[in-house]
Amino acid sequence: MKKKTFDCVQMKHEIQKKILKERRGLSPAEQRRRSEARIAADPILGPIWRQARRVPTPAGDFEPVKQAHSKSR
Repeated sequence: MKKKTFDCVQMKHEIQKKILKERRGLSPAEQRRRSEARIAADPILGPIWRQARRVPTPAGDFEPVKQAHSKSR
């Protein structure tokens, strides 16, 4: 049997631990802003995320989806 040189699950746990450490102490709104900024800056996810946030208007062009503002607890 071939020995693994890369452990995907271990990598996922390490990344998740790093993100949780970065988010500690932030309000839910700030956590969301930072997550959205990280996604928007990603070269693969950014374009998909920006397109998903656009909705067609009756005229056939697109406008950004308006965010629902939630109150911080």
